[in-house]
Amino acid sequence: MKRRTLLLGCLSVPPAWMASRVSAELTPLKRVFAHYMVAWPRGGPDASIDDYIAEFLDAQQRGIDGFALNCGGWNNSEPLYRARVLKMYRAAAQLGSGFKLFVSADGNAQDELRDIVKSTAVLPAQLRIGGKPVVSAYALGGKDPARCEALIEQAESLGVYFVPHFMPSTSEAEIDGTVASEVANRCRAAQGYFYFGAAGAPESLARSVKSLATSLKSAGKLFMASVTPYYRGLPGGTNYRAFETDGFSGMETEWLATIQSNVDWVQMVTWNDWAESTYVAPIGSHARAQIYSRRFGALLNHGAYLDASRYFIEWFKCGAAPSITQDKFYYFYRLHPVSASAMTGTDASLAGSVPPRSRTVLTELIHVTLFLTQPATLVIAQGDVRMTHDLPAGVSEVAAQSLPGTPRFTLIRNGRTIVDKKGGESIRTDDFSGAFNYFSGS
Repeated sequence: MKRRTLLLGCLSVPPAWMASRVSAELTPLKRVFAHYMVAWPRGGPDASIDDYIAEFLDAQQRGIDGFALNCGGWNNSEPLYRARVLKMYRAAAQLGSGFKLFVSADGNAQDELRDIVKSTAVLPAQLRIGGKPVVSAYALGGKDPARCEALIEQAESLGVYFVPHFMPSTSEAEIDGTVASEVANRCRAAQGYFYFGAAGAPESLARSVKSLATSLKSAGKLFMASVTPYYRGLPGGTNYRAFETDGFSGMETEWLATIQSNVDWVQMVTWNDWAESTYVAPIGSHARAQIYSRRFGALLNHGAYLDASRYFIEWFKCGAAPSITQDKFYYFYRLHPVSASAMTGTDASLAGSVPPRSRTVLTELIHVTLFLTQPATLVIAQGDVRMTHDLPAGVSEVAAQSLPGTPRFTLIRNGRTIVDKKGGESIRTDDFSGAFNYFSGS
């Protein structure tokens, strides 16, 4: 078991940022967006205006300013993308809360940049900077640098504020100073760069953010960094791999990198990628739920990743660690064993029992992130086993051994029980339906 305490302090806010408060339409304020998979709305294939409004409200209440709408196609290749996007713009306009949208062109959608801009540029919910509509992209140009450059030039001719992601020469490998300089040079005709991240260890992603922030700032480019809860590809798919995050700890590491690097924008990757378990969207259940398609399986609650991020979103936007005015804690654990010794003798035919590819050992621990107004004691009880952690005021990360059964979390201060909460799911030795995903609660 371990405990890590985060020391809080104010970060100075650069004068340029303070000056940028003059107009949200003229200059890029600190903003937080979420990467939204238009292919898989939470409300299902026939999601309504009200369904989309409910998602906007869930996001906005946590400090998210808008959605980057990932489109793998557009009107010519898959018309449903354009139809859904326009419905989302109508929903945001109807809500009227200032929630903003912009398209992130992916795959075949990159062949239709002109129509994307024509269809969305003047809509009320469109995010604009300096009067220009914001457009982004994922893997711009694929693996063809020449096509990537041509698309950047096309975006410039269309008069958009272009903040694309494209693959550097090292692809998904960690981005060091040399590669970051390459990225800054390649996006010289764009307004900025979006680092998608996601598929990597948190410490590596954090170092990449810091390298990119330095190079892009020197080049005068806006930097939209990413923060990811947990990555695990879909079992049975070609991308069945995982990157350990130790509960929320890895996401916290990434948030701190964006804050310390003073990046311009953050994109949470993702709101609703049900296939790769990077989702943070509330799923309508404190335990698990079936969303959009049965092929995703019963999705486990990831809401605690979103709610624990609220503190760091406020810190990122305001430039200083916010005061903690209410005791809160968030827990994260897997629902089945992951170690080779614990799985010995397990029937390999059991759904979800085959581990994903991983460069690091997947942990078999219960992780708890706490935000405390004053010192307190956390007791994690599993059957007859009790683990006690005396914690200071502030933000703390605790890890404890995971055992079969339902964990119980008790927070005590000055001899008085503040919270007594049982985990929303039990830990089992013969049910692998969680498929190495994390379950979270609060």
